[in-house]
Amino acid sequence: MKIGFIGAGKVGTSLGILLSNSSIKVSGYLSRNLSSSLKASSLTNSNAFLKYEDIINESEVIIISTNDDSIYHVVEETLKYKNLINNKIFAHLSGSISIDVLTPLKEYGHTMVLHPVQTCPSIESAVSLLPESYFTVEGDDIAVDAGINIVKAIGAKPIVIDGVNKPLYHASCVVASNYLVTLIKAANELLKASDFPIEKYPDMLLPLIRGTLKNIDESGCDASLSGPIARYDIDTIKKHIENIKDDEILKLYKVMGLATIKFFKNPGDAKMTELEEIFNE
Repeated sequence: MKIGFIGAGKVGTSLGILLSNSSIKVSGYLSRNLSSSLKASSLTNSNAFLKYEDIINESEVIIISTNDDSIYHVVEETLKYKNLINNKIFAHLSGSISIDVLTPLKEYGHTMVLHPVQTCPSIESAVSLLPESYFTVEGDDIAVDAGINIVKAIGAKPIVIDGVNKPLYHASCVVASNYLVTLIKAANELLKASDFPIEKYPDMLLPLIRGTLKNIDESGCDASLSGPIARYDIDTIKKHIENIKDDEILKLYKVMGLATIKFFKNPGDAKMTELEEIFNE
């Protein structure tokens, strides 16, 4: 199997690096930015293509690894080479964009979405993290089989999906990853406001975060909640609210408190109802 990438960003480049060390061959990269495709091709010992015609001819699977807004444009450009795309497999890597964007290519070949459920802020981190990750695979049978082989080739875990609400699916990933970063940033801001010497101990919260994730991994969310809401510690929560002076962080604290009550409150729990009233004040 020979795989070509249209787009040479962090995810496409890192996936190509991992595949180049497997039994699957990377044919090369095509990008609007020649320097990006040259860099990606040098990291994967592959070609930097200049034309759609070349990457289509040299690849059995073509992965669109551009930003989401460019996928439709790539499909349109690819359709200009109808005589070359018969029986090719086309994929995109977006978690939020439906497979339907590839529908015009189904007349000639096979289509799938191959989404890494992972955060990839840099090529280096992606190369490290992708083999530990799940990839969701969606498409026709031939494309899905190829997708499963691609995922397994880098040591990752495929999950075949069908009919999933992609905006909600992607929103879940955003809440779990991006908003986690925001929550930890807010926690660090509270440490600064408390006059804790965060400059000396910038990683102070990380063992706590890792411990929480370990508990979730081993026992699930329902068994992992601790802290003042779980203990019905009303006085502590009142002190928190009194001392948080940043309006945005206070809003976040209250919203997260209400969400915690929603997810973990038992019906008829009077103390939880009292806490709810405090967060709503």
